[in-house]
Amino acid sequence: MRIAVSLFFALAMILFGAEMFTNAVEWLGRKLNLGQGAVGSVLAAIGTAMPETAVPVTAILFGNGAKDATEVGIGGILGAPFLLATLGSLIIAIALLTARRPDLGNELAVDKRGFSRDMSFFLLAYAVTVMTGAVQSRWLHSVAPFVLAGLYIVFVVFAIRDKQSTADEAEHLNPLYLQWRKEEPSGWAVVLQLAISLGTIMGGAQLLTKGVEQLAMNFAIPAFVLSALLIPLATELPETFNSVVWIRQGKDGLAFGNISGAMVFQSTLVPALGIWLTPWKLNPQAMITGGLTLCAAAMIFGLYRLSGKLSVGVFFATSLLYWILPLQLVAARYQLTSLYWISAVVVGVAFFLSLRTGLSYRSV
Repeated sequence: MRIAVSLFFALAMILFGAEMFTNAVEWLGRKLNLGQGAVGSVLAAIGTAMPETAVPVTAILFGNGAKDATEVGIGGILGAPFLLATLGSLIIAIALLTARRPDLGNELAVDKRGFSRDMSFFLLAYAVTVMTGAVQSRWLHSVAPFVLAGLYIVFVVFAIRDKQSTADEAEHLNPLYLQWRKEEPSGWAVVLQLAISLGTIMGGAQLLTKGVEQLAMNFAIPAFVLSALLIPLATELPETFNSVVWIRQGKDGLAFGNISGAMVFQSTLVPALGIWLTPWKLNPQAMITGGLTLCAAAMIFGLYRLSGKLSVGVFFATSLLYWILPLQLVAARYQLTSLYWISAVVVGVAFFLSLRTGLSYRSV
């Protein structure tokens, strides 16, 4: 009962902090005269990626080289983008279905240039991350951290250069929650609200993570499963809930940019640190996680390039890939051959739905 109350309170903190954060980061982008791509893909993404980044970094830095600590670190690094690409897609699909959007409908309206930039950088960086763990090359292990860090620097430069007009969004900004006067808030008020909201998000995520860890310990779940599935599931809530808020407000570019920008951050700087400080040798479970993440992102990007649209069907089909990892883990642990066939069926259904969605839009 105590764990359930703690989890509920932590979730409430994250929801409240996400609402405050989305409001403050929009005002910060207006103050800095940044385009929508920079606001969603850089400012919002880095801020909300802090909780899930802290878990693997702490495990690696203070684990003293222990095997479990290393597995927690690697699982957290690989699991965060995996959760965003799969379950994040499911939350976007639900938000699109439930939001009242008479003008936009059930499709996510994103800027083609910004979307292509984010997904291209993520696919490239994450492929380098997985390849470094799969191919045990000392030269590759030494070079990869610098390549990943360089990719993120280039990504930030491109995002900041994107001066896509946000005049329409700026005219409809909700008042800053901490402003005391009706006119435009001061920069200090925006920064103060950002600090409070980030503290609330990180505090809630930390509390939620501890509750999830306790539940995992009670059920004797392995360290990698804990870090790849449960901890990211708790700490990825800020990105997803921020995106739900923006989708309901009709700000689709910010909504998906928040998620895709976080994926770029978590596939560049965070893996660079992991590769630098650990042997970075991926076990079969880690390889499955990396492969599913690349497949999910490639499905979203490929279907968008094919049809020019991001519909509910695309996100729903992609979200099905999430269930393959837990099915594979349970099948391997308890030697349940039937679950392997169920995993194959899930892959087939996801592929069929995604292909059908892409072809239907192409024929229109």
